[in-house]
Amino acid sequence: MRLKIGPKILLTMLVVTVPSLLLFSLLMVRSGSDILMKNISDHLEELSDISVRAVQDLIRHSKVNLLAIADSPDVRNMLQVLAVGGSDDRLLRTLQRLETSFFEFQQLDTSIQAIRFIDAKGFVLVKVREGKIIPRSGPPDPALHIRAVSSKAGRDFFKNTIRLDRGKIWISNLERGWMEGEESWCPGMVRFATPVFFADGSRAGVIIINVWGKALGDMINRLIEPALGKAFIVERNLIDARRNGIYLFHQDQSCEFGNQTGSNIRVFHDFPLSITQKWMRKEKGISYHPASGDILVHRYFSPYGNAKRGWVIVVDAKRDVVLAPLATVKRKARLSAIAVFGLMIAAVLFFARSLTLPIRTVIDGTHRISRDLSSRIRINSRDEIGQLAAEINQMAESLERNIEERKEMEIRAAQAEKLVSIGELAAGLAHELNTPLGNIKALASLTGKELDENRIDAVSIQEDLADIISQTEKCSHIIGGLLGFARKREVNFRLSNINTCLAEAISLVRMRSEGKKVTIIFHKNSGLPLIKVDSHQLEQVFINILLNGIDAVPEKGRIEVSSSFDGRAVVICFADTGSGIAPELRSKIFDPFFSTKGTGKGTGLGLSISYGIIRNHGGSIEVRNRKQGGALFTLRLPMGKTGENG
Repeated sequence: MRLKIGPKILLTMLVVTVPSLLLFSLLMVRSGSDILMKNISDHLEELSDISVRAVQDLIRHSKVNLLAIADSPDVRNMLQVLAVGGSDDRLLRTLQRLETSFFEFQQLDTSIQAIRFIDAKGFVLVKVREGKIIPRSGPPDPALHIRAVSSKAGRDFFKNTIRLDRGKIWISNLERGWMEGEESWCPGMVRFATPVFFADGSRAGVIIINVWGKALGDMINRLIEPALGKAFIVERNLIDARRNGIYLFHQDQSCEFGNQTGSNIRVFHDFPLSITQKWMRKEKGISYHPASGDILVHRYFSPYGNAKRGWVIVVDAKRDVVLAPLATVKRKARLSAIAVFGLMIAAVLFFARSLTLPIRTVIDGTHRISRDLSSRIRINSRDEIGQLAAEINQMAESLERNIEERKEMEIRAAQAEKLVSIGELAAGLAHELNTPLGNIKALASLTGKELDENRIDAVSIQEDLADIISQTEKCSHIIGGLLGFARKREVNFRLSNINTCLAEAISLVRMRSEGKKVTIIFHKNSGLPLIKVDSHQLEQVFINILLNGIDAVPEKGRIEVSSSFDGRAVVICFADTGSGIAPELRSKIFDPFFSTKGTGKGTGLGLSISYGIIRNHGGSIEVRNRKQGGALFTLRLPMGKTGENG
């Protein structure tokens, strides 16, 4: 059963609209998801960059503080007393002033947990820790006749620092400390140390400051709201496997410093290897958890200036929380789709009714006109259907008016047919007259020859006439070819056989080549496909290149022309045995008005025009010198519609 227009419109609108609404809703939700993910990813990357800069500032600030303390007047005074010696009272007063100076410095900068001065033998002479001056109640220092706070002579950080050059700084791992006399670990910190020197350049000792890592933890906790996700710091240490992957800061403090606390919790236990490998190898990046889809942004920073040892700052955002606004978008998209669908149904019903009634009127009126040309369709609307009805009415009126003219037209057609017949007879008559006129010409030529020589030799006369006629036909062919080539024609692209164009061009320059005793050899590939070109324009290009080649080669030279097909284009090559083209001129030969010929022997436009013609055909033309001498022109014409092979 065939559907009428109304049901067809409804079905068409349903087929078009329903998938479109579904696709639109899907794209809107997907676009919203992509936008949200992109925005949150950019935001997280920005937060990570800020955190790295904050860490850099903290490290830079700590280094500046350390060097400032090492170069302070009280430290220099202490070094002077140690260098020249003196009374025990003077030494004690100097130590007390240094203790006070360290205490005041530590009070001004609360990020410093402790400050120590250690002499060259490893004895801690001055120590201020967390706002307290630590008394010197440790082992005795035999050289100074006083007790030290403690001895660090065997510790790695002391041995590493005392060997440094002036102004260099040693930085420890970020780790928890162990306070003497206490049972628990103290919070994480970083130790900065630099050597100090006597005036004579000998090593006097080491200045050390311990910087609280709590500032890093506070900064990490501020990076992202807990409801949105978490942030943490992981150590990258490809040198010491015991520290590689440990948490330095985490919202769950039980995860921190697993290598020291014995928990041995590492980031490798909590995240896939594909993600943690990036953290341990790349400077920065963004990853997505394969299970939860969470966004993981990381940045690497090394206070040690080492790509294998440093800190990885990670921001972990929950995908579900990030994409929570999409639920509202999805709900609105569904409501919008339902509303649009309902409006579409109402519009289709109205449109179908308003369209089908006028169309039915036009159909009925057309049926009446087919039976009676005087009948008319009565529709007053000015829309397209009204215009259609008006055109049908006008057509009926024209048909009715032209019926009377039909007989008169038939009479005129018959008369025209007679005129055509007369024209054909006249053409036939002209053809018939041409043969006796040719015979008359031949007889007149023969009689004139006999009269001039006053002798009659029928055989000789016949041979001469045959030669004359042969030469006349040859000249006629040449002149016809030249006229065909010279005649101005409109551009006409059509399927052509390039071999035919080449053969025509070679025949047109044959007399010129024979006059200079230049041999033209044509290697024709008979399997070329037909390509869409303007054959007359291509003949102009081929003739120009051939004439240039004839001028370039010496007498008894040779020009080889070949055609081939490489699967995509027809390739035409012109190779001559001339002297070739100088390298400095090769890039100029296609320039307008450039010519290597003498003054008055060329316009310099031939190759430029040829270049333009080939480019207009979508092809290319190249020139180079052959190894065996001479120039090689290579033309490529792209394949169009393939016709029969020629």
